Amino acid sequence: MTTTDVSWDAGFQELLTSVLPRITVPLDPALDLKAIGLDSMATIELLVRLEDQYDVEIPEDRLTAATFATPGALWAVLAAQRGAVRA
Repeated sequence: MTTTDVSWDAGFQELLTSVLPRITVPLDPALDLKAIGLDSMATIELLVRLEDQYDVEIPEDRLTAATFATPGALWAVLAAQRGAVRA
C-alpha cells in the first residue's frame, strides 16, 4: 500500500480530526501531520486512541516519526497490525 492508495474507514478519519482539529476533510493521505500540529503529546494521544479503537498494539519498532508522518503512513501501519491480529 502506498500513501496515495489508501482506503481507511470513517473511524480513522474521525479520530484524526478529533486529535488534530486543523485537518480538513477529505483527508489527504500525504498530509504532513507535524505541519498541522502533531506534536509529541498529540502523537501519544493518537497512538492510545488508535490502539483502543482498533484493538491492536502497534509494535515499538513501528513507533517512529515515519509512521506518524502522514495519514497514509499511519494507516498502512495500523492496517498491517489489524491484519496480523486477524491472522
